[in-house]
Amino acid sequence: MRALTLLRNNVVICLYAFVLMALVAACNKPENKKKYVKGERLEQFTTTKQYPGKVADESLNDWKKKIPEIEQISITSTADGEKQPALYYDSGSPDKKPLLVVLHSWSSEYLQVVSIPYAIWAKLNDWVFIQPNYRGAFKKPEAMASDLAVQDIIDAVNFAKGSSNIDPSRIYIVGSSGGAMTALVTAGRHPDIWAGVVAWVPVFNLVDWYKFSQNYPHRDYNRHIVNACGGEPIPGTPAAAECLRRSPSTYLQNVKGVPVFLAHGTIDVLVPPDHSIRAYNMLVDSADQIPQWQMDSLVRYQKIPEGMEGDGPSKYFGPKDPKVLYTKKSGVVDLVLYYGVHDMAYNPSLQWLSEQKK
Repeated sequence: MRALTLLRNNVVICLYAFVLMALVAACNKPENKKKYVKGERLEQFTTTKQYPGKVADESLNDWKKKIPEIEQISITSTADGEKQPALYYDSGSPDKKPLLVVLHSWSSEYLQVVSIPYAIWAKLNDWVFIQPNYRGAFKKPEAMASDLAVQDIIDAVNFAKGSSNIDPSRIYIVGSSGGAMTALVTAGRHPDIWAGVVAWVPVFNLVDWYKFSQNYPHRDYNRHIVNACGGEPIPGTPAAAECLRRSPSTYLQNVKGVPVFLAHGTIDVLVPPDHSIRAYNMLVDSADQIPQWQMDSLVRYQKIPEGMEGDGPSKYFGPKDPKVLYTKKSGVVDLVLYYGVHDMAYNPSLQWLSEQKK
């Protein structure tokens, strides 16, 4: 009797084990797992404001949780010999790969976690990713699109070209806010490098932005400008001249012929949308430029004015992305105005960049 009970128990255990193994096998069947296709949208990510990760006390550990292969590297500046940190990813495959240079925003540094989706894209699509520090937050003279900061970005590109099999016809740069401003400055000073430049909510002219910010409750940025440029940038002063040396308005005439994607929120009260429109106007022929009265109306009323006719919807924006209100394309330059604030969306950036090649 005891032996019969033991046998019955063993049979029950075996049946449980068999059912459990069957369930595990069913869950691991290829047809039950969604396979990522190269170039597919990262639908789990929308904008930097909605990124689920923490944005304070950012650390390498935050990155390692999402991309274990990410490396913290050090690059020696060819301008002053200082060592500058950066984050770097390369699969190590022998194939020629695009290079994605991502620039942190105004108040952050190279560990900025909202850039993680860009690195995830690089891993899924076999791109090389680098996020340089380029002298850190924009609070000191060495930072804020200075000569040193721009050279750090070029040094980062050259590091990648010397360490990985980079396709020179597919080198991209992307940033938002201060990162977008620096991306445009870097593109203007080194236009031969880039196959695509993405700038979300960029500052076009630091002198103008300083004046605008006097009337808004974000004057910390003005203190940063004073620290970096050596004084209050009143027109005609050395500080104003220094601010212009760090502004896209001084260099964008050199970028004609380089694909540029500009995007701005219509209700952005930190950097008003006319900064992106002015950048667009500088990059395109006069016949395609947006008139001043439309820019003034947009900034004042925070909506697209009547008579400002665009090209229609944007194929780069999906249902989860900000709502597109206006698009305009001229040659290789794209302008998008969306209903939103001071923000950046991942998928439109990556979808647009994926089409760009020298």
